[in-house]
Amino acid sequence: MLGSHRIVSNESANVEPVEMQGRKSLESFFNPRSVAIVGASSTPRKLGTLVLQNMRLQSFNGDIYPVNPKLTHIGALKCYRRVSELPCIPDLSVILIPAGSVVEALREHASKGIKNVIVMSAGFKEMGADGERLQNELQSVARENRIRIIGPNCLGIYDNFSRLDTFFIPRSLIQRPHYGGVSLASQSGSFVAHLMDLASFEHLGISRVINYGNKIDINESDALNYFAEDPKTKVVGIYLEGVTEGRQFLRSAEYCASKKPVVVLKTGKHESIANALTSHTGAIAGSYTSYKAAFRKSGLIEVESELEFIDTCKAIVSLPAARGRRVLIVGHAGGLGLTVADLCISEGLEIPETKKDLAESLKEGTLPYASVRNPIDLTASGSDGSAEFVLERALVERDFADIGIYLALWGLPQSSERIGEILSGIIKRSGKPVVVATLEGKKCVDKRSVFESKGIPVFFSLERAVKVAKHLNESYRGTLDD
Repeated sequence: MLGSHRIVSNESANVEPVEMQGRKSLESFFNPRSVAIVGASSTPRKLGTLVLQNMRLQSFNGDIYPVNPKLTHIGALKCYRRVSELPCIPDLSVILIPAGSVVEALREHASKGIKNVIVMSAGFKEMGADGERLQNELQSVARENRIRIIGPNCLGIYDNFSRLDTFFIPRSLIQRPHYGGVSLASQSGSFVAHLMDLASFEHLGISRVINYGNKIDINESDALNYFAEDPKTKVVGIYLEGVTEGRQFLRSAEYCASKKPVVVLKTGKHESIANALTSHTGAIAGSYTSYKAAFRKSGLIEVESELEFIDTCKAIVSLPAARGRRVLIVGHAGGLGLTVADLCISEGLEIPETKKDLAESLKEGTLPYASVRNPIDLTASGSDGSAEFVLERALVERDFADIGIYLALWGLPQSSERIGEILSGIIKRSGKPVVVATLEGKKCVDKRSVFESKGIPVFFSLERAVKVAKHLNESYRGTLDD
């Protein structure tokens, strides 16, 4: 269904940014055939131990080379004293040693010929002036030797395709999501780790994740350029604190958004927290007004919270785009339907009135006391067949609305698990999205599989469902205010 999504592009959207040249080098970060882990360990709870464990649990497809001068083996893996003693030049190296030793380690990488490095170590610009000097030295060594770096102060890469997992957070604390079409980029490690756990909880499939921390080299623009051309990525989600190269970001954002939907969550919107943001990863906050204008110009879909972020990515990857703002609301509870209508209007969506001819037509398949004025109230005695009849008449046979919102409530006399199959058929025949809104009751949560087994996401509040409906329109039109 994703093929129906289109982003309205600006004049320069067809011009590939020069940063596209950097995409090839990112292949070795996401799809390495071999990885060195500098600082690998067998001591419980040490970062080098956790990364190695997670790589094994993820069943990484390539070869792993632990590096630690104090060990000869870690489990069945041979451990090397120095990078220079490795039997080959690995595609990727992950550094987890103290910050003060990282620059010298990078020089050794240069001598070995290693060109792609993730520096997970913290203690750089985010720590103040001394850390900034150390970070500048690290950056200079990398540039002199043409080494691409993710980090420092980052988690690195999680990839469900190559099975790479450099995150040092145990799986007992952060669940890893199953494979899917959404790829994520984030400056903040804690945010993206939480997002992965939330994605797993919300049954959202993830393809690739990159966390670039202090981004002395690889940044959000590189990630956008890579995801734009990545066949495994259907929707891009990006968390932003600040960007240092505004024009580069604009070009990359516009280019990526011309290829596939891009959902963005910006933090640090208020000047009063600019200092806190800078101390986090050394980010430059900038004016939120400028960012907002840039997002709109580039065709990015901006959201306000991490839950809305996950919901929007899930909706866009699962449902067709909405070609307009008109919403048809169908359910078995009149009060909830009116609440949804109010929420839709507040979000800039439209609730069209059912004209006389359509109303008479809808009466043919509903109970005599049902209300066929939009929002449609089938009443508690209404059947799934009545819902199917209304949706078929209004969305398939007629172009009454661009989006359907179905209120899924359980415990009604005529409700059944056939409703998931019914909505799936409506979506396929109409080419329009039907957003399922429900409540957070135990029965509603237990019944989510009725819809999810058919590829239809479920949203556990009326507000969440309406936000998603708005963003499904944005994913087609670029903005609501064209």
